[in-house]
Amino acid sequence: MNPRMKLKGIIAFFGIIFTASAVSAQNTSTSPYSYYGIGELLFDSNIEQHGMGGISAVPVNPFYSSANFSNPAANRDLRYTAFDFSVNTDMVQFKDNNATSKRSTTYISNVSLAFPMGAKARGGFGFQPYSSTGYNLYTIKETDEINYGKTFTGKGGLNSIHLMGSYNLTPEFTVGVRANFLFGTADRTQTLTVEDLALQTDYTTKTKANGAQFTLGSMYTKRIGQDKRFDVGATYTLGSKINAEIEDFTITYSEISLTPTNVDTILYQKIDGKIKLPQAVSLAASYRKDLHWMVGAQFDWGDWGGYAFNGVDDANVNTRIRVSAGGFWIPDFNSYKSYFDRVTYRIGGFYESTPLKINGTRIKNYGFTFGFGLPIGKGDPSMLNIAAELGRYGTIEGLTVRENYAKLKIGFTINDSWFKKRVID
Repeated sequence: MNPRMKLKGIIAFFGIIFTASAVSAQNTSTSPYSYYGIGELLFDSNIEQHGMGGISAVPVNPFYSSANFSNPAANRDLRYTAFDFSVNTDMVQFKDNNATSKRSTTYISNVSLAFPMGAKARGGFGFQPYSSTGYNLYTIKETDEINYGKTFTGKGGLNSIHLMGSYNLTPEFTVGVRANFLFGTADRTQTLTVEDLALQTDYTTKTKANGAQFTLGSMYTKRIGQDKRFDVGATYTLGSKINAEIEDFTITYSEISLTPTNVDTILYQKIDGKIKLPQAVSLAASYRKDLHWMVGAQFDWGDWGGYAFNGVDDANVNTRIRVSAGGFWIPDFNSYKSYFDRVTYRIGGFYESTPLKINGTRIKNYGFTFGFGLPIGKGDPSMLNIAAELGRYGTIEGLTVRENYAKLKIGFTINDSWFKKRVID
C-alpha cells in the first residue's frame, strides 16, 4: 500500500473517532415515546437507503460507490474508497386529546469510511447515533384533598462506533460481519410537585452503558441477461448484553425564583447491571438494470420482547415488524446534454409495527420517502444526497400521542481511489 494512502486511512479513522466523541452528547430525539426501553432507535439506513423506504440489506447505489453498514455483505462490488457524512433535521407535530405542540432537532446522523481491499474483500468503519432519549412530559392529578403534578424528563442515549468487513466467497455469494461498539449515557428524572407547597422531589436514574453488538450478513446476486441482476440479502443481529452503571438518587428541595435551595439527598445508590439487547433479522430482495433502475422490498423483525434492563423485562416493549419497498431511476447516467438526466431519483414507503404497546394500544409508524442523488464528482461518482420522509407515528387513541413528522437528510458521498497500485509514484 502506498504510504500516503495508509496515512489517509489513519487520519480518517481518528477523525471519525474525534467526531464521535464531539457529537455523542447531541440532542437527537424529541419523541415522548423515547421514555420506553432504550429510547428511540436511530441506527438505520444511510441517505440513499432512506430515500427508498429504508431498503438496506441489498445494494442500492447504481455505481457501487457508497458503503452499506446495514448489511456488510452488500458491499461486494464496492469499487471506490467512500467517505460519507450526513445531517438529519426532524420536525414533529405532537397531538393528543387536549393539545398540539411542535418541536424540531438537527444532528449528525452518519460519518463513515469504506474501501475495497483487493479483489474480494471490503472493509470500513463509522459512527452513528444508536438510540436517543429526549422527552419532557407533564401530568396533573387532582384529588379531593390535594393536587399534585409530575414532570418526566429524559436526555441522552447510545452511540455506535462500528467496523465492518465482507468477503466474496464466489462470484455470486458474499458474507460479511459488523461489530457495533455501543456507549452513552441516559438521564431520566421524575419531578413531583404539590400544589401550594414549595417543596419538590426529584427521582433520577442515570445510566452509563457500553458493550458490543454483532451482525452477520450475506448476499446472493444473480445476473440475468447482459445488464440485469436479481439480489437477495439477509442479516442476523445477535442478541447481546451490554454493561450498565446505574445511579439512582432521590433529592428534595425548595424552588425559589426558579433556583433550587435547601437541597437534601434522601437516597443514593450505585449498582452495576446489564442491558439485554434482542436479536433481529432483515431479509430483502431487489431486481435492477445496471446504471438505470432498481425496485426492491425488505422485511425486518426484531425480538424486542426480549429486551431487559438490569434483569427486568419492559412490559411496554414487544416484537418489532417493518415492511419497506422502493427503488431508484436514472434517466441517462452518461448524458452530456442534461444534468438532470444524470440525477438518481429515489422513492419508497414503509409500514412498521413498532416494539411499543402502551395502555393496550400497539404503536404504529408508517410513511412515504423520496430523495435525489446529485452528481458532484469529476471522473468519479461522488454525490450530494438528499432524502425526505413524511410520516405518522402513534395515535391519539388509548391516552397516547400522535406524531406527524417530516424528516430531512442531507449529506454527501465523496469517492477516491486510495488503494489502487500506481505504475508511477
